[in-house]
Amino acid sequence: MILKHDLHIHTHNSCDSACAQIADIVREEQALGVTTFGISDHLHTRFNLPDIVAARKEFLEFGPLHGFHFGIEVSCATQWECDKIARRDYASCFTYDLKGHPFQTMTPIDGIMYGGPAGGPLCVDLTEEEIAQLGIEYVIGGVHKPNYTEQEPVPMIDDYFNQSCFLIRHPLVDILAHPWNGLVFWSGYFIVTRAPKDLDNSVFSRIPQEYWDEMGHLLVEYGKRAEINACLLSPNKSELVEPCLEQFARWREKGVRFTYGSDLHAAHLSTEKFEKMNSLLEEYGFTEKDFAPPNFRIFTIS
Repeated sequence: MILKHDLHIHTHNSCDSACAQIADIVREEQALGVTTFGISDHLHTRFNLPDIVAARKEFLEFGPLHGFHFGIEVSCATQWECDKIARRDYASCFTYDLKGHPFQTMTPIDGIMYGGPAGGPLCVDLTEEEIAQLGIEYVIGGVHKPNYTEQEPVPMIDDYFNQSCFLIRHPLVDILAHPWNGLVFWSGYFIVTRAPKDLDNSVFSRIPQEYWDEMGHLLVEYGKRAEINACLLSPNKSELVEPCLEQFARWREKGVRFTYGSDLHAAHLSTEKFEKMNSLLEEYGFTEKDFAPPNFRIFTIS
């Protein structure tokens, strides 16, 4: 078995649809033969910080367990939205319903999706002090939305690339989550109206090879891990499996090391997906030595 760890797991504390209980996560990961695993609930901005506090409390109540770690998944946010959230300036944030009617959003659970300046400064809304206070052993950084970008292929690709490079360089981030995931979705979705367009996987083929190569170079330079995520096995991503794994194999040859993430949001893990990913990785020449968790931060359990 190539995969011995799973560091991208969401619990019912996460701000989205996740619903897994820690006891089920532990039992099912151990049944799969996974020896190192960790929970990593979402923090898009500090608006979600109470969720992480709740997850930490449950983690500690479960008790210390060898190989079980406490992590977090942060989003690449913008300074503009983080400043607004710090001021609790939610009432001035608008989105639109399916009929195009504007309404105010009072709870920016996913961050502020609309209205900010394109190309503004990026940030991760978490501090080193908060990492220590919460005992966060590792940080996964992910691109989860375009930052007020024109929704055309070239600017969207540029935006995702810039956010990814920012996360790789960020001193608090240990793992780059699911590279390029979401690009096809957001390219086929009107954020302002929340109305879907036709999803077109061809946007993925327009990512310049130099973008892939630069990200691989940065991952090696900064000693960061790249995540291979089970979301790649979703039915609507079948056309992306081959090009993604080919690029990851190219990164491997450059010296990039990887982590695996089930990205669990359901109540239970999928044995089928786990076995399928093992098989695909073997097919593309990956071995167990290509996968390694980052160096976990060490904290006194309290």
